Amino acid sequence: MLLLSPAARAQQSGTDSMQQVLNTHPERDSVRADLLNQTARLYFTKDAGLAARYSREAFEISDSLQYTKGKIWAYRNLALVENTKGNLDKQLQLTFTALKLAESQNDIRTLGILNNDVGNIFTEQNSPRDALMYLRKSLQLKQQLNETPEISKTLNNIGSAYITLKKTDSALIFLEKSEKLKLSLNDRRGLAYTYENLGLVAMLQHRYQQALDYHKLSADYYRESDNLPGLTKASLNLAQVQTILGDLRSAETNLAAAKAINEKLGNVKNEMIFYKIRYELDSAKNDYVSALRSYKAYSQRNIDFFDLEKSRQITKSQMKYESEKKQRENVMLKKEQQLHLATIQQQRVLVLSGAALFLALLLITFMVYRLYKHQQDLYRQLNSKNQEVSLQNHIILEQNTALENLNQVKDKVFSVISHDLRSPLAILEGLLFLLRDEKIDAQQFRFYTDELWRDVKNTAYMMDNMLQWASNQMKGISVKADDFDLVLLLNQEFELLQTLARQKDVKLTHEISGSTQVYADPDMIRLVLRNLINNAIKFTPGGGEIVIRARQENDMAEITVKDNGTGIPLDDQHRIFSNIYYSTTGTRNEKGCGLGLHLSKDFVERNHGKIWFHSNPGDGSSFYFTVPLSDEQDINARGYTVVLQDNPVSGMSVLRR
Repeated sequence: MLLLSPAARAQQSGTDSMQQVLNTHPERDSVRADLLNQTARLYFTKDAGLAARYSREAFEISDSLQYTKGKIWAYRNLALVENTKGNLDKQLQLTFTALKLAESQNDIRTLGILNNDVGNIFTEQNSPRDALMYLRKSLQLKQQLNETPEISKTLNNIGSAYITLKKTDSALIFLEKSEKLKLSLNDRRGLAYTYENLGLVAMLQHRYQQALDYHKLSADYYRESDNLPGLTKASLNLAQVQTILGDLRSAETNLAAAKAINEKLGNVKNEMIFYKIRYELDSAKNDYVSALRSYKAYSQRNIDFFDLEKSRQITKSQMKYESEKKQRENVMLKKEQQLHLATIQQQRVLVLSGAALFLALLLITFMVYRLYKHQQDLYRQLNSKNQEVSLQNHIILEQNTALENLNQVKDKVFSVISHDLRSPLAILEGLLFLLRDEKIDAQQFRFYTDELWRDVKNTAYMMDNMLQWASNQMKGISVKADDFDLVLLLNQEFELLQTLARQKDVKLTHEISGSTQVYADPDMIRLVLRNLINNAIKFTPGGGEIVIRARQENDMAEITVKDNGTGIPLDDQHRIFSNIYYSTTGTRNEKGCGLGLHLSKDFVERNHGKIWFHSNPGDGSSFYFTVPLSDEQDINARGYTVVLQDNPVSGMSVLRR
C-alpha cells in the first residue's frame, strides 16, 4: 500500500534526495549540520535510530563550530526521537535546553515551534493546563509571522490539550480551524493528527460511528507519511471503537497491527493501552480467561506507570532542590569574591597610609583602630556564614521529611493493594476458574453475581479514594471550581448507588428537587457525595433507610446524608475526620481503606465549605457538609429531568437530560 501511495512515494523521494545531497557534502561545516538536522527530521517517525545518529553528528559539528542554530535543531530532533520511545522526561529536558538557546538568539520562528513542542509534552504528561500556557504563547508567535502551516499545527495541539481536560466543545473549535487550514494546504501528513483528535472527541461524545470514520482517515494519512508512532495510535483507536461497535474481527486485526509496530518502537504507554483494549475485546468475545489475563497485564503496567510517575515527581523535587542549592552556593561565592576584593582594596589603602604616615603616632593609632574594626567585621561575617550554614541544614532536614512522607504514601498504597484490594479480586478469580473448569454451572455462578458486583464496586470506590489521596499527598490537588447544578450531579451518581443499596435491601431516597447551582470543583464534590452515601450503605443493615436532603441558607447549600444504621461508637467518633486512617467492616463485612472521610473533609474545606456529623450508636448517623452557592443562582436556575435510556452500542444504561 505504501508503494502505491503517491504521498508515500513523494516522502520517500524527499528522504532519498536529502540523503544524496548529504552524501555530496562531506565537509564538517554549518551547511552539513543543517543538512543532517533536516534529514533527521524526515526520518524520526519511521527510523528513530537513524534519526538519532544524524542528530548527534549535527550536534557534534555545531558544537565544534559554536553554531548555535545547529545545536538548537539537533536538540529538538533528539527530543522527537525520545518521544517515539515514550521517554517524555528526556524529551522535555532536551526541548527546554533547545528553548533556552533559542531565547538567547531571539529567533521568533524557532521559539514558536519549541513552545509548541513543550505544550505537546505537557499534554502527553496529563498536565493540560501547563500545556495551554506554552501553546497559546506559540500561537501568538506564529501569528506574528503569519505562517499558516505552523499555525494549523498549534491549533490542533490546543485542541488536544482541551481533549485531555474533557472540554470537547472547546476542543472542536480549535480542531475545526486546524482542519480547515490543513485542507487548504493539502497537508495530508498534518491532517492525520487532526483527524485522530476529532475521532477522540467523537468517542468522548459517544458518536462512535463518526469516531470510526475519523480514525480510518487518520490511519490512512499516517500510513501515507510512513509515520509509525501515529499508525500505532490510529490502530489502537480503531480497535477500541470497533470493539464498542461489535466489529470484533476488525478490532482483532487492528490490535494485532498496533502490537507489531509497537514492538519495534518499544513505547511503554502504548503497550499499556494495548492490554487495556485487549481486555475489552476478550470480554466482548466472552473469553473471560483471556480477558482476566489481559487485565492483569494491563494492571501491572498501570502500576509500573504510576510508579514511574511517582519517581518523576521525586526526581523533579530533587532537581529543584539541587538547583536552589547551586543558586545559593553561587550567591555565597559571589559575596565571598566581593568580600575578598574589598579586603584587598582595604589592605592597599592601609599599606600606602602606613608608608606615608609611618612617623606619626597619631596616624599609627588610627591604623590600629582601623585594623580592630576590620577584625570585628570579619567576626560578623563569620557569624553570618554560620547562620547560612544552619539555614542550609534546616532546608536539608525539610527535604528529608518530604521524602519520608512520600515513602509513607508508597507504603500506604502498597498496604491497601496487598491487603484490601487482592481479596475481592482473588474471590472473583476463584469463581471464574471454577466456572471455566465447569465445577459450577452458570446458574450457580449467577447466584454470586450480586455479591461480586457489590464487592467490585466497593473496591473501585476504595481505589478512587486511595488514588486521590496519594495524588494529594505527592503533588497536591488543585481546585478547578466552576458553576454546576448539585442536583444534576447527585442524580448522575444516584442510580449506581441505589443499585448498591438494593443489593443490601436498604432503601435509598433523596428529597431534593428543582436546581441548586453551586460554585465548587464538581469532581471533588462528586467524590464527597459518593463517599458519604457509600459509607451510609456500608453501615446500614438490611431493611434500613438512607435519606439525602438539601437546603439553602444565606450563601451556602447544606447537604445531609442520614441513615438509621449501626452508628459510630462514642470512643471512635473523635477519629472520624482525623489524620488517623480509621476503617471498620460494614454490616456485611464490606472493607474500606480508611481514606474516604479524611479525603472528603479535605475536599469540602478546599471548596470553602464545612463538614460535620451527629451519631448515636445503634440509632444511625447523619453527615452534613456545605458548599458555596453560585453567584448566578437566580439567572441560571432551572430544573432537569433524568431519564435512564439503554445505549444500543454498549448495552448499558446512560443518563440523559
